[in-house]
Amino acid sequence: MGYQPNFFARTLSTPAQKQRSNLVAILVSDFSNPFQSYLFEVLSNTLQQHAKQPMLVNVKHEQDLDQAIMRLSGYQVDGVVAVAGSLAVEGFEQCLRLSLPLVTLGRADERGIISSVQTDNYQAGRLAAEHLLSLGLSKLGFVAGRNDGSASNERLLGFQHLITERLGEQALVLYANSYGYSAGFELAVRAIEAIRNLEGLFCASDALAMGVMDSCRNVSGIRVPEQLRIVGCDDVPQAAWQGYQLTTIAQPVGEIADTVMLKLNQIWQNQELAPTLTRLSPKLKVRRT
Repeated sequence: MGYQPNFFARTLSTPAQKQRSNLVAILVSDFSNPFQSYLFEVLSNTLQQHAKQPMLVNVKHEQDLDQAIMRLSGYQVDGVVAVAGSLAVEGFEQCLRLSLPLVTLGRADERGIISSVQTDNYQAGRLAAEHLLSLGLSKLGFVAGRNDGSASNERLLGFQHLITERLGEQALVLYANSYGYSAGFELAVRAIEAIRNLEGLFCASDALAMGVMDSCRNVSGIRVPEQLRIVGCDDVPQAAWQGYQLTTIAQPVGEIADTVMLKLNQIWQNQELAPTLTRLSPKLKVRRT
């Protein structure tokens, strides 16, 4: 007969009889980076497989965060997953005050107040450096993402530490101030001569790396990989496209989503003894570049 139960109506009960809404909000702060949409897709699928309904909230600025969280409390969401590496983790304490179960991605809470799931970005930087050094390269550079992006800063730290250990010097750092494709392309145009003097380049995201590659092809005439080796980070689906075949450091996205689901379940069942930080290992994915 086409009848569907009203899930919102089911939650209209007294506190003692409170039903779950099965809504889980996913807060995303930067869709200019295709990794965010890729991660949202995988998180959404995982939540749906566990009979949860994902709800996207796009938060562009830190000052919008409190209002967004207050709106979520009105929807009676069961939990919040914050994919917000460019936002200060302290801004999410409003969730805790409203008793909203919370897990953050992209930025760890070193104070141990909020549970977090992270790729080991320091290790990602070391993997990229190890790969480029194993090719016999010594003139290396790093393209940084957002200045306030903890992932970019941690990847740079791991990259620099291994290069300093092996070569006794540091890599050249170029600042794109974003994780997006256009930022990578424009940076490579501005820094043509600096990049021309390099043998290997590690980019803080795949989108940056693909922008740099297209700039090399269409503007500077630098041949990749013959003159310049490029390594990205994230392993978004576009990295495997034939036009790029980008060597990259892959984030364990499926494992991240599963771990988020595990943490939320522990919070819902009162099994989480204390907020925890989980760091998951990335892997090198060698392709053409």
